[in-house]
Amino acid sequence: MAFNYHRELQAWVVPLLLVGFFAYLMSHSFLSVFEVTADAMLLCLAIDMETNDGTAEKPYFVDQELLTFVSQSNKLTEGRKHRNTRPFQDNEDGTELQPMV
Repeated sequence: MAFNYHRELQAWVVPLLLVGFFAYLMSHSFLSVFEVTADAMLLCLAIDMETNDGTAEKPYFVDQELLTFVSQSNKLTEGRKHRNTRPFQDNEDGTELQPMV
């Protein structure tokens, strides 16, 4: 209906919408391939960590940089969990907010 009342919009709006749609389609396709690749790498890492123990008889087949990255991520996650599980002071409702340090 907007194009019927404003004929001057027809010259540039339709190509702009088509270009925007195809740009979205291409970026979505690229990111989907990237996501599947990252998922496959992490699944291979999990299987490698499960079947091998890193000794000379059963070495890890994963790249050392990826293994270092995952272990550092685990250390950060464990540190956050440890920080968030501080004991609360009891009051009549059961817990009291602690000051942020």
